[in-house]
Amino acid sequence: MNENDRITLEQAIYEEMELTPEMIRSIRTLCGVCLCSFVESKAFKIAIVPSADRSMDTCTVCQTRRGHDYVVMNR
Repeated sequence: MNENDRITLEQAIYEEMELTPEMIRSIRTLCGVCLCSFVESKAFKIAIVPSADRSMDTCTVCQTRRGHDYVVMNR
């Protein structure tokens, strides 16, 4: 899958989820450990962003483990 196809697919997913621009800016890639920290704090609303290719990227918090994309918004 080339870069343009990936971007088009992401945009379609965002439109299907009805993500606002604020929500798109709040997308973070989180590994399981960092996700648990956000969930346990109970200060954030978290929703997974579906991925058509189910790929995992480097966590934006710890920069060590791999994880999935989540919308992370303050409550």
